[in-house]
Amino acid sequence: MHICDDVPTPPFWLAMIPVLVTGVTLSYSVFVLDTQPHFSLFLGGVTAGLCAYWHGVPWPTIKEGFKLSISRTIPSLIILLIIGMLIAVWIASGIVPALMVLGLEVLVARWFLPLILLFCSAMSLITGSSWSTIGTIGVAAIGVGEGLGFPPAMTAGAVVSGAFFGDKISPMSDSTNLTPSVLGVHLFDHIKHMLYTTLPSLGLCLIAFTVIGFFVASNGVNSDVAVYTDPIREHFNLSLWLALPPLMVIVLIVKKVPAIPSLIAGVLMGGLAYLVLQDGQLSVLSDLIHTGVAMDTGNQEIDELFSRGGMESMYSVVILAMISLSLGGILNYTGMLHSIVKKMSRLLNSLGNLTTMVVSTSFFVNLFSANQYLAVILPGQMYEECYREQSLKLKNLTRTLEAGGTLTAPLIPWNTSGVFVYAAMGVPVMAYAPYALLCWLTALIAIGFAYFNISAPRVEPTAEEPEDQQ
Repeated sequence: MHICDDVPTPPFWLAMIPVLVTGVTLSYSVFVLDTQPHFSLFLGGVTAGLCAYWHGVPWPTIKEGFKLSISRTIPSLIILLIIGMLIAVWIASGIVPALMVLGLEVLVARWFLPLILLFCSAMSLITGSSWSTIGTIGVAAIGVGEGLGFPPAMTAGAVVSGAFFGDKISPMSDSTNLTPSVLGVHLFDHIKHMLYTTLPSLGLCLIAFTVIGFFVASNGVNSDVAVYTDPIREHFNLSLWLALPPLMVIVLIVKKVPAIPSLIAGVLMGGLAYLVLQDGQLSVLSDLIHTGVAMDTGNQEIDELFSRGGMESMYSVVILAMISLSLGGILNYTGMLHSIVKKMSRLLNSLGNLTTMVVSTSFFVNLFSANQYLAVILPGQMYEECYREQSLKLKNLTRTLEAGGTLTAPLIPWNTSGVFVYAAMGVPVMAYAPYALLCWLTALIAIGFAYFNISAPRVEPTAEEPEDQQ
C-alpha cells in the first residue's frame, strides 16, 4: 500500500483526530460496555474520511484508500472462510476429536503446555503458516487442555506463542519474506539475526509454561480422561484413516502449494472422511459447512467444545477485518499515518530510543490499521534513513519491525490475527494475551538489547554497504 502522491501531507493535529476518536470509543466499548469493536472502528473510519475531506482530499481518493486496503487482503479473508469450513468438517469427520483423544491419553498434564508450545513451533516452522497451525492443531489443543484441567486462555497462549515463533523463522512465511524485502536485506541474514531475540523468548516461554504446568497440574487436574474420551468414542468412529487429511495439508504446504488450494483440499478430504467414516449425509455436510457443528454427545463440556466452525463463524471476523482495513487504508492513503510517524521520528537520540520508537510505531500502525503488513512496511520506510545515519545494518531494523509489527498482531482484538485466533479457538484476545508470552517478550528483549548495545552490528566506516545489505 502507498500514500497518494496527489494529496498534501495533513498536519499532525488533524491526523490525530481520527486516532483519538477511535482510541476513546474503542476503549469505552471494549473495556466499559464489553461490546464488540465493530462500530468504534467504523466511527473511526468515518472520522478519518471527514478529516481527509476537510483537508481537501476528494472523495474518489478517500474511496481508493479503503478499496486498495481491502482488495489487497481479499485472499486472507477467503482463507478465513475456508478455515471456518475446515474446522467444521474436521470436527464432524472425527479428525479433531481423534487428536483430542490421542492428546488426552498420551500427553502428561504437567508437560502439556511446553509440549504444545514446541509442537506448534515445529508445525508453523515447517508450514510457514501460523494461521493454519492455530486453525488445526490449536483447535484440538484447546480440547486436550480442557480435558487435562488447563484454562483455555493458557492453552491458547501456548499455541499462539508457538505458532508465531515458527512463522517468524520460517523461510516459507509470507511476512518473514516481506519484511527483509522492504529494505533489501537477505532473507537468511534476517532470519539468523531474529534468532538472537526470538530464541531467548522461546526459552523463557518454555520455562514459564513448564512452571505454570506444574503449578496448575498440582492443583486439581481431572485425571479421569475417560469422562471426555468415552463420549467421543461413542459418537465418532475413530480410525487411522483420519490422519490422512491433516497429513495431506501439511505435505501440500511444505511443498509450497498456496494456502487456499491446500486448505480447500483439507476441506474436501475432511468431507470425504465424514461421509465414509462417520456415515454422514451430503445434505448435513452442506449445512454444517455453512452453519458449523452443533454437537450433542450428552457431555456438556464436549458439546460446547465441538459446537463451532462453519463459514458463519467467520462472518463477524470478515466484517471486522473489512472495517479495520478501511480505517487503516484511509489513514495511510491520505497521508495521516505518515504525518504521525514523521512527528514521532524526531524523538531519536540513541539506538535504544530508536528501537523503542520503531517498536512503538509498528504497534501503533498495527493498532489503527489492523494490518500487520502495513505495520512492517510503513515504519520500515520511515526509519530506514535513521538507521543509515547511525551506521546500523538494516537487518537490525527488519528484526525490530518483526518484533513490533508482526508478533504484536495477535495481541490486538480487532487485528485480523487477533480476530482469527478468537474465531478459531473461541478464546478472547484479552484472555489469552497475557499468556502469549513470546509475542510481547520478543519486543521487550529487542528493546533491551538495543539499550545495552547487544547484537547490533554496524556498517564499517570505510565500507560501502551493498543494496541488499546484511
